[in-house]
Amino acid sequence: MKSKILVYLSAMVMLAFTEANSQTNMFLSNPEALKVFQGDYNPSHYRPLTVIDQPDSVRMGIIRGVDQSEQIRLLTKLETFHNRNSGSDTLSLSTGIGACRTWILSCFDQVSKNSNNRLVTGYLEFDADICSKGHHKNPFALLPGMDTSNHEILVIEGHFDTRNEGRCDTVGYTPGIDDNGSGTVLVMELARVMSKYSFRHTILFTTPTGEDEGLFGAKAWAEFLSSKGVKIRTVLNNDIVGGIYCGKTSSPPSCPYCGHVDSTHVRVFSYSSGNNPYANSAHKQLARYMKYVQEELINPHISAPLIINIMLGEDRTGRGGDHTPFRQKGYTAVRIISANEHGNGTGKAPDRNHTTMDVLGKDINADGILDSLFVNPGYLARNTILNGVVAGLLASAPEKISSTMEVKSDGVVVHLPEGYVNADRIIIGVRKQNSNSLEFDTIFKVNRADKFLVRLSIGQKNYISIAPLREGAPGLFSDEYEIILSDIDPEKTHRQP
Repeated sequence: MKSKILVYLSAMVMLAFTEANSQTNMFLSNPEALKVFQGDYNPSHYRPLTVIDQPDSVRMGIIRGVDQSEQIRLLTKLETFHNRNSGSDTLSLSTGIGACRTWILSCFDQVSKNSNNRLVTGYLEFDADICSKGHHKNPFALLPGMDTSNHEILVIEGHFDTRNEGRCDTVGYTPGIDDNGSGTVLVMELARVMSKYSFRHTILFTTPTGEDEGLFGAKAWAEFLSSKGVKIRTVLNNDIVGGIYCGKTSSPPSCPYCGHVDSTHVRVFSYSSGNNPYANSAHKQLARYMKYVQEELINPHISAPLIINIMLGEDRTGRGGDHTPFRQKGYTAVRIISANEHGNGTGKAPDRNHTTMDVLGKDINADGILDSLFVNPGYLARNTILNGVVAGLLASAPEKISSTMEVKSDGVVVHLPEGYVNADRIIIGVRKQNSNSLEFDTIFKVNRADKFLVRLSIGQKNYISIAPLREGAPGLFSDEYEIILSDIDPEKTHRQP
């Protein structure tokens, strides 16, 4: 009970602090980036020397291209910055938040150089009072899309700041390797891997600051992009995505007991609209889409399959993350986090999160070589692949389908928009509400047609949604429709609120 009270009080303090301090004076250090965000650019300026844009080729390239050793190398470097608190040193060339963000941007710059200068890099800068520092920077890299006719971007993010038990400990050792070095290097590695390919839509790779003090960097992004009228198809927030060990006080809903190991599952948290947590929302539909992609298009091609657990809430009890500011601005967003978390964020030993113990691993025999790693390279790589494939497919997939449904005695007839030709096939997801399942119970495909029948059982409440499939790239699922077939007359269908 005491730990729950501490978490609750911590959350209330952070909320009060966040409400009292807002981001101002937001601007991009690179003016070219705004033109890309708004679709005001010539795509040919960012075309690679060799165009690889077929969804299946891109998908397999991402699966095979993520390099575990490269991510460990990046994590090893992150550990050298000593303290990445948002209020830490900005003048040193080797330690502190300033040196770290300079290094991240230099890595993005090098990736761009290696890919024929395809990336547009820089900082989103903003003013906010965070631990006595007033000016802050979110490093980013933009991969411009090849089609500006219907400009939506995709966001892959993972905050790079850290903290200890003391919220404004700006001098102590705060390695933050799992929280959130793992999410940081996931973003950096995907910028490298995905810069080899071409996508219809622009992808933003960013490592926001200020998450541990109140989601400041993500709030700056959400506010800035919203104010500029930038459309976002999907936000994938990665925070604590490499650890596999359960801590003593891991925030629920989480791991079963201290010391439990799980390298095969990952949690996806997302917001549910309305009073019913099982109700439909675009965020839950994104989580279901991710599970579909992982099971159908990734797991058959990797040696250790990854299982996605779709979670009920938007985040763990009393906790928050950088996906929430985007959701609050009307953008579709989820949080991806390890199945096992090593602590509840209070920074109390023996948990590692928010402590000096959140390091890469241990050198047990003092030979200068790490004998055990707290961040599992294979697990981090699988989560990286998940992000890359989902974002890569959605960056080339058709838009959601807006359809109508006609209830019959034996099922529902789905009517596509008149003359619809934007897909080769249609994916149908069916969810049965009486089991309170967050996942699709049945998924199947049909050839595109003006209309088609989905057979359902009488007396069973079902939720039906559809997604387009074109050239191997599935689009997002539509809003769900609630369908109940009566043995007397079919009840009228209606869209979930």
